Amino acid sequence: MLLNYLKIAWRNLRKDKFYSLINILGLTIGVTCGLLLLLYVTDELSFDRYHTNASQIYRIVSHITEPDKVNRWSSTQPPLVKTLKQDYPFVKNYVRFFPYGRMMFRQGEKRFYEDDIYAADSTVFDVFSYKFIEGDPKTALAQPGSVVLTHKAAQKFFGSRTALGQSLQTNDTTFYKVTGVLEDVPKNSHFTFNALISAGQNERSQDTNWGAFYIYSYLVLPEHFDTKILESKFPQVYDKYVGPIFKRMGIKVTYELQPLANIHLYSNLEGESNGNIGYVYTFSAVAFFMLLLASINYMNLATARSARRAKEVGLRKVMGSVRGRLMAQFLTESVLMTVLALAASLILVVVLLPFFNSVSGKEIQFRELLRPEFLLIGLTIVVFTGFISGSYPAFYLSSFEPAAVLKGSFNAKGGSFFRKTLVVVQFAISLIMLICTWIVYKQLNFMRNHDLGYDQEQVLTIDYQGRQPREQFNTLKNSLLANPNIRQVASASAPTSNIGGRVIFTVESNTGLKEMGFKPMGIDYDYLRTMGMKIVRGRDFSEKIPADTLNSVIINQAVVERMGWKEPLGKKVILGSQPQPGQQGPPPPTAQVIGVVKDFHQQSLYNPIEPMILLCRRANPVIHIKIQAQNVEKTVAFIGQQWRELYPDRLFEYRFLDQDFESAYQADELRGRIFTTFSALTILIACLGLFGLATFTTEQRVKEIGVRKVLGASVSSVVVLLSRDFTKLVLFSFPIAVPVAWYSMYKWLQNFPYKTDIGIWVFIAACLLTLLICWLTVIYQSVKAALTNPVKSLRSE
Repeated sequence: MLLNYLKIAWRNLRKDKFYSLINILGLTIGVTCGLLLLLYVTDELSFDRYHTNASQIYRIVSHITEPDKVNRWSSTQPPLVKTLKQDYPFVKNYVRFFPYGRMMFRQGEKRFYEDDIYAADSTVFDVFSYKFIEGDPKTALAQPGSVVLTHKAAQKFFGSRTALGQSLQTNDTTFYKVTGVLEDVPKNSHFTFNALISAGQNERSQDTNWGAFYIYSYLVLPEHFDTKILESKFPQVYDKYVGPIFKRMGIKVTYELQPLANIHLYSNLEGESNGNIGYVYTFSAVAFFMLLLASINYMNLATARSARRAKEVGLRKVMGSVRGRLMAQFLTESVLMTVLALAASLILVVVLLPFFNSVSGKEIQFRELLRPEFLLIGLTIVVFTGFISGSYPAFYLSSFEPAAVLKGSFNAKGGSFFRKTLVVVQFAISLIMLICTWIVYKQLNFMRNHDLGYDQEQVLTIDYQGRQPREQFNTLKNSLLANPNIRQVASASAPTSNIGGRVIFTVESNTGLKEMGFKPMGIDYDYLRTMGMKIVRGRDFSEKIPADTLNSVIINQAVVERMGWKEPLGKKVILGSQPQPGQQGPPPPTAQVIGVVKDFHQQSLYNPIEPMILLCRRANPVIHIKIQAQNVEKTVAFIGQQWRELYPDRLFEYRFLDQDFESAYQADELRGRIFTTFSALTILIACLGLFGLATFTTEQRVKEIGVRKVLGASVSSVVVLLSRDFTKLVLFSFPIAVPVAWYSMYKWLQNFPYKTDIGIWVFIAACLLTLLICWLTVIYQSVKAALTNPVKSLRSE
């Protein structure tokens, strides 16, 4: 029986090639997009799950509540997780990562900068399941002066030679012995590194420092452990160790446990750049809608062709076929089309995967397509799409009464209403995606073009990577300024595009001295001028006033607002917290506010502008060089030459500030590209269905058109007549799509502290564009029908 169904289904596919082509093409596009999006979603959901004990590993994060704000950080104090292991036996293990950032290593004559360097406890490979190529994970970081490299880093330093047992030297003449080489950390990890150094004396000296939040802490708990038990102990830890430091400042510190597998999609703490479960839901919905649109195309065209197959159904029923078998026949046809579309889709996915990776920023491998889970997803798509697309046509076509059909009194008005409803749904979905895409790019453009409070164009930054070279900064600065293509040279404690960290200052408030957290930044005398920042009150730091390095600070407008100062100039700022009772040593120096700088963004526009205190420092680790827009390559070459002459033992590496700023938006740029691509394909699927529907509609009305032309109707009037019904359907989709799109985008924009306005013109333009696409889709068939000689359509009458 099944073989007979397949034979008949195959004959019907070959019999009406145009109908079959449109359906298979629409289903192929839908299934291909669905598979690609599901690859993206499964990759997002796979983060950190490759670790053997992933379900038992938790990260501890900190919530620091000040009287007027709450800070949520992924970092903790160094002693915290070690203390938890000592005080609570149910904590099975722990590991801490101490960030070293960017370091320069030497190996013989080779010198390389390496990013993402961390010191780690020797337990790191007991907690995390990183795969070793060389070395023993049990002893790799057991001894001081050890380093474990990733495969990529090892190849950079040693090429094809064995790295194990080799030595690497840093700028401060510290030597590290390579005790292990790992496979590169998988891309589906929330935390990546290029080298791990054994925790040494510097790290051990921090085991009593409960005041600094800068390390990343992970612990292992028993399987199926109730985390509320440990979280209930955190207040005791605060009272015993943390409270004595922060209570007098009015600061409350609480901790939270984050399951390892949830960090990438559910954690959105300060300074993090993770995924978002909302995007997973969004792309899953897009995949579903694309399959749904392709299924709607099939349903529309199948019911539109009902008149052609009515006699077939009537004859089958007269010959004794029951409704169940007719339904099975029609479902077989839809499943066969879906199977053919799936086969074509799998080929397209293989071909398009490299392009999709470049658009999405992923590194999905071809082997992912052969995983049993993905094959099961493919089978589910066939069943889902085949039965969804074939269900209504099967019910509808099998319901024809043979007597009415064979008499010629059959009509399909019910099917016509259903088709119109489906067209409205199709274009409503397409319009929602078009509007959302438009607003996503509007927000991205807003962030790129927003006034940052400083001039980031043509600013080159160099990181000194050490204290000693800073002593020669003035020599470098003077040699650079001799070049007319270099406008300004200044130094700061951090690149302007990424100023992090907070320090406790004691500040004069309207009610007395208060200890509060502020972002600090060291700058030299020329920094504000180099960056084009504006002093709105008071003055800048001056070389003519040497005392500025000791007793003067500049604040931003956010400090004035936070403190509620009417006159900020002259306010006292103690550079540190007040000494605790019994604490030895001199009190911290006291400075005065000498100027207020206009607010500027310290990080990307994902982060709000924070209160900031600028300190005058002559030697800072990051050089900012403002150059002319002309002769950029020659200017950079000149800077490199001067650098190498002054620092022959250090590599010359630089970045442009605007590139750093742009990189902060890369993740959303990539998601925007994905959304745009699939929005366009969604509209294409809808247009394919509309084109097929318009073709069958004009075929059914060919005699009516012939009569109208004989009676004097013009080509334009016939085109308007045929286009009018489809125009109405698209117009009906507008009041459905616009509120849904507005609400979705309104909620999405709430994630940004600085956001564009949605604007009514986005909706008007999107609706007009959708209408234009509709007209362009149906106008070909309408004009073709209007230009047909009426003699041909009426010759049989």
